[in-house]
Parts: sequence; C-alpha cells; structure tokens
Amino acid sequence: MPVYEYKCNKCKADFTYLKLRADDEPLCPGCKSADVTKKMSSFSCSGGGFSGGFGSGFGSGHGGGC
Repeated sequence: MPVYEYKCNKCKADFTYLKLRADDEPLCPGCKSADVTKKMSSFSCSGGGFSGGFGSGFGSGHGGGC
C-alpha cells in the first residue's frame, strides 16, 4: 500500500495519503476538496539508490563458478 504526496489546488496544503485501493481518490484533509495534484516524491527524485546494485560481486573472480 503506497503512500503518495499531494498538494491541494484549492487551499494549497501539502499532505500525504495512504492509498488502500487503486480506485481511492484522496480528499484534502484541510478543506475536503477533491481538487488535488499528486506531487513527485522527494525519495524518487533523490538519485541515491543502490550504488552497487544487486549481484555486483558476480563475475569479479570472487567465489566459485558453475
């Protein structure tokens, strides 16, 4: 169940919303407006991620091979 970040277009409030089902539509907790926009998450924009990736030790001569 993903948590999304939204901005209300009516009162300009920022809020998070736990989406339980695909057809769930968030309402602004402040003014109860349905006129909201999903924001780009700072987590997805950070560029951090995994530096080595999965299986980065494969093919480097470490361990046995088949």
